[in-house]
Formats: sequence, structure tokens, C-alpha cells
Amino acid sequence: MSRTADVVVVGGGVNGASIAYALAAKGVKVVLVEKGALASGASGRSSALVRMHYTNEWDARLAWASFPMFRHWAELMGGPAVFTHTGFLNVVAPSYAENLRRNVLMLQRIGVPTRAITPGELKTLQPFVNVDDVGAAAYEPESGYANPAETVEGFRRRAVELGARVLQWTAVTRIDRRESRVLGVETSAGRIEAGGVVVAAGAWSRRLCDEIGLPLPARPKAIDTVAVSRPPELREPHMVFIDNVQGNYFRPEAGGLTLVGVPCQEWDIDPDTLATGLPASAAAMGAGLLTHRIPAMERATLARGYRAFDGYSPDRHAILGRVDGIDGLYVATAFSGSGFKIAPAVGACLAELIVDGRAKTVDIDAFALGRFALGRTVEGPYPYAVRPDYVDPAAAGRS
Repeated sequence: MSRTADVVVVGGGVNGASIAYALAAKGVKVVLVEKGALASGASGRSSALVRMHYTNEWDARLAWASFPMFRHWAELMGGPAVFTHTGFLNVVAPSYAENLRRNVLMLQRIGVPTRAITPGELKTLQPFVNVDDVGAAAYEPESGYANPAETVEGFRRRAVELGARVLQWTAVTRIDRRESRVLGVETSAGRIEAGGVVVAAGAWSRRLCDEIGLPLPARPKAIDTVAVSRPPELREPHMVFIDNVQGNYFRPEAGGLTLVGVPCQEWDIDPDTLATGLPASAAAMGAGLLTHRIPAMERATLARGYRAFDGYSPDRHAILGRVDGIDGLYVATAFSGSGFKIAPAVGACLAELIVDGRAKTVDIDAFALGRFALGRTVEGPYPYAVRPDYVDPAAAGRS
């Protein structure tokens, strides 16, 4: 069977679905192809934090441009609301307090409602939190988290309503590249001819690009999450936390649960082994991190745990935009475990780039694939401590 399209989007996670929706909204004949079910990879297992705090302006602008869609989902997209408002806190050690204050000023300059607070003010906001090793915190009162599956489904629904085709359980077996341009894709259900292809396949993106001679600097890595049932004295939801002192995050979940991101250093994993599940050590590590920050969580009980995979770039930021030298090929990948909250703006930007020749919602030039060859990074001038899950122990041992 052969089909035709203007653009094929490869990958049915939140960013692929957002791109398909944004293209369909511009009248583009688009086909979204997903090897399994939509949101069956990292997106469906995402903790889906919705916050704007970053240490660089480019990611922050993408998150800020995405926030209104999450906050007003029902009005803008139809269907059930996907956003839960909790408030958000980013905490850092004393040695990074000044960097945090500088980053908050940057965020305020672009319009983000945030402020820097002291450990004492943090204790007032969340009395159960241990602040002994905290130097400062950034507080976003309007932020929270989203329902990942409902978000992907909402993008799918609107894309189809606008004329897109969505092919689930259909694997892209090869991108058809002829010299300096793409001509479409081969799939398990037949060929799709298209003048444009967007690789948004997460941890599978590198494999697809390697097969057409495009070295994509993105390594598949595991992401581990555990869920605990909070003790009775903490039944009320706490805020979303990014704990830069310890290098993890946690957020409330419906049903009295808390999700805890557990630092994981398992790199170069075969993404087709996703069903292997969470290692036994993750629960103990997550419990230790959580109870250090919220001592009352010692009385929490483990509910479940799960593992996801994503592609991680060398600077741990997304790779977005056109591929120089291959007409019609675009990438939206290597989100490095942090792509959910920026997905609405990523979709808008990729659609603008493909249709109008440049992204207008946010300037995404900083995320271009070519930055690595030029020695550039997306990181801002005031970083925090390196997160443990960003470290490859094997590479560290060779340095």
C-alpha cells in the first residue's frame, strides 16, 4: 500500500503529536506514524511537570509559550482539562543561591511569574520540608503538572479533526533518503511518499538517523520513577519540587500518591527492551531522596515503579530544526527527559519552520543539530550542580 502526504511525523509521543496537530492546523497534509500505541514510550510514563524554571532562556521561552495551552486546555483544545495546579518549587544548595537569583531575574524578564525565596519562606509555604541544606528556592505559584496520556490524546484528537492521519502500530522501517533530500518513509504497512519527514521518535531517533547516514548525537538512556502512597499526615497534595541539591524531583499524583524521579545512569540501552521494568535498587534510592527532603515520608508505602527511555544529547537539551544538507528532513528529539512541558511550543515552532521557513513562536536556532560541531551549547551562564542522572559513569571513569 502506498500513501502520500506533505509531511510524515515519526513518533507518537507528546512532541510528535503536538507537531502533527500544529501542522494540520496550518492545512498541511500530515501523517503521524507510531510503532506502538500513542504515548507508549517516554511520554506515557512522563511525570509531566509543567513549569518554566530553566537555567537558559531558550528552554524557558518554550515552556512559557507552552504554559497557556496546558492551563487552558479545555477551552483551546476541547476535551477534558489536563492540568493540575499545585505550585512549583526549585531548590538549590547555598553555593548556587546566587545563580538561582540570577536565573529568576532572567525568567521574570521574559514574563514568567516567579520569585526567589529564602529557606525560611520555603518552610512557611511547605512546613513539612527539610531546608537545612537549601540555600534558596524559586517559587512559581501558577505551575503544576499535566496528565500525559490525556495530553497526547488531545493532540491526536484535534489533529485528526483537522485532517491528519494517525497510524498506530505501524513501524517506520526506513526513511527514504535520495542523496540530498527525503522522499518519504517505508513502514510496516507500506510506503508513504512525502516531501517532509520529522523525526520525533525519542529514544528510537538515533537508530532511524544512523540508517540514512546521519550521525545523531543522542544516546538512549533509562529514566526511573517510583510512586509512593503518602502517610495520613501528608494526604493533602504538596507542591511540585525539583530538588537540585539532591538531583531529583517529586510531585503529587491523584489518589494520595507522590511520584519520585530516581537518578539513573544506565546509558545506551536498547529502547526495544522497555518492558524490562524498574531495577530493585530504584525504590530504595527514591525513598532515601524523598525522606531527606520530607522526613514524614518515612511512613510512605511503595505503590509502584516504572522505567522509560529517552534520547539524551551531549548538552542534555533538545535537538530541534531542519537538518542541513538533507532537504525536507527535520528533527525534534533528544529532549533528555525534559520535553513534555515544552511540547505545545515545539509543535508550533516546527510547523512554522516547515510551512513558513522559520519558527516564530520561539526562536529555536539555539537547538539546531549543527551546534555540536560548532562547540555551542544551550546551557545558560548560571547553571546548578550537575544532576547525577546526567553523568555516564563509564565516561567519567575514562576522563
